[in-house]
Amino acid sequence: MGKVVAFSNQKGGSGKSTLSANIAVLWSNSGYKVAVIDADQQKSLTFWLSERKKYYGADDVGIDAYSFETRNLSEEIKKIKKKYDFIIIDSPPAITFDTVQIIKVSNGLFVPVQPSPLDLMATLPFLQIAREEKKKPLIILNRVMPRAKLTDAMILRLRYSGGKIARSRISSKVIFAETFTVGRGVIDINITSDAAKEIINVGNEILRNL
Repeated sequence: MGKVVAFSNQKGGSGKSTLSANIAVLWSNSGYKVAVIDADQQKSLTFWLSERKKYYGADDVGIDAYSFETRNLSEEIKKIKKKYDFIIIDSPPAITFDTVQIIKVSNGLFVPVQPSPLDLMATLPFLQIAREEKKKPLIILNRVMPRAKLTDAMILRLRYSGGKIARSRISSKVIFAETFTVGRGVIDINITSDAAKEIINVGNEILRNL
């Protein structure tokens, strides 16, 4: 039975789509059957997948896509769970009815956050919603600058709000944006690069938290 992995945060620009794409590539290239659902109205993940089909060919992408239907989400997920090892959902950047439904169906809830005070504070209401739904979200620090540091006070606030901070982090390397725009993941380019190692580490930590 497949696991539903949701990348969610009410804060826009947190890197949900980039993480969704790169983790999908990682697992697909590792031999898992992977599907994605783009629930974000900006449709960045849909754009990425269309570019990926142009690059590799429509029949050689290794990742299937399904449309997002809020009213039937739970039933649709049940129908396809048996076909895939992982179903990745790129959530909308807001706390809406759609977001809550995604939280409900997810086996793992992963929250990309840029390590700035404003981004972290904007994430707190979302963590509260996840807590109310009896979920244990894992916060993934994303677009981390080399000297970025969280204060002890902020870490305590995040933990009190029901969040656990992942040990693995994603840097602000330009390669993430460059590969996304052409429908690829950093794993596709060079599996031994620093960026690829970051994705591998995050992917492994996600698996440990499912």
